[in-house]
Amino acid sequence: MGSADITFEEAAASIREALATRPPRRVEVPEFRRAAVLVPLLDRPAGPTFLFTRRTEAVTKHRGEISFPGGHLEPGEEPLAAALREAREEVGLDPERVEVLGALDQRPSVTSYLVAPFVGLVREPPDDFLRQEREVHEVFEVPLAHLLAPGMPRGEWWDARRLPPGLPPRRLDDLADVEVDRDAGRYQVWFFDLGPDRVIWGLTARVLKELLDRALRPAP
Repeated sequence: MGSADITFEEAAASIREALATRPPRRVEVPEFRRAAVLVPLLDRPAGPTFLFTRRTEAVTKHRGEISFPGGHLEPGEEPLAAALREAREEVGLDPERVEVLGALDQRPSVTSYLVAPFVGLVREPPDDFLRQEREVHEVFEVPLAHLLAPGMPRGEWWDARRLPPGLPPRRLDDLADVEVDRDAGRYQVWFFDLGPDRVIWGLTARVLKELLDRALRPAP
């Protein structure tokens, strides 16, 4: 079976098995704020798709970037509850429609957030999603087969001096799962090129790459 032939149920089974194989990696960066995102896999007639948002220019961070639905935790809120709440607020996705399969590795971001990603199945997705106009410029879906195409994703080495100032001195150590060349002071950034105006990169690309590599790419 090629990646272009994978069905929603096959993808769901592979993800469920992969997430059950090991618990998510936990990261401790006490000075970072906590956040959570939902990685929604949708069942569509033409094949499974992932749901993404593009942020507006009105938000304070990550303006115009592509991301999964998500945001910071409210006081006393658990990460999964935050991911589901943000998905409802940002795109109108009813939590009752989401079957949560599990969590991916926690990830520190260059904007000083510690992000917990959760994968959720949506077997009966709405025809259209209702975006939160201040934060979400557009809501769109990408077929799983496109994300598994040869050449996806591509990587670039970035100089560590491109990281925002004021991050903890051990920032590269926090990126232990990233390909880091400490001698050269650089780290690798991943990109899913979907078109001239649609490039998934940064933390969102790393979350997506982890999921695809662990669950949905053929074993070498």
